[in-house]
Amino acid sequence: MMQGRPVRVEAVDQGFVPAAPPGRVFRVLRDPAGYPSWWPGVRAAGAGRLVMPGVGSVGFSVLRERPDVAVELRLAGRGFEAEVEWYLEPLEEGTMVSCITRIGARRRWPGRRVLAYRSGIRRAMVSLRGSPA
Repeated sequence: MMQGRPVRVEAVDQGFVPAAPPGRVFRVLRDPAGYPSWWPGVRAAGAGRLVMPGVGSVGFSVLRERPDVAVELRLAGRGFEAEVEWYLEPLEEGTMVSCITRIGARRRWPGRRVLAYRSGIRRAMVSLRGSPA
């Protein structure tokens, strides 16, 4: 890639939260400030900021909410911005959660950084099972 050109990274990860309807999962995901209470590796870094696996310190804001269906977030970190959508679907006796990520960066993201981010998302999916949802 040529230096200075924007780089796009896109990923979709899915997980199943048994015995939790979409409304309960939605209430957990719509509050990014609460993520450190259930998501391993995520910690608070001041008002409106989190430290997340693979991306480091980010500012966050909620872009849109569709109650019981989706929460869209904007993350802004050093050298990148991302949109993250948590999309919820009822499935049997629980909720299928999809995390759709679109990252725009000023320079190339090494494969290990992408893997660290996606590994963090997978840990989030597993931890949602034990969250207050």
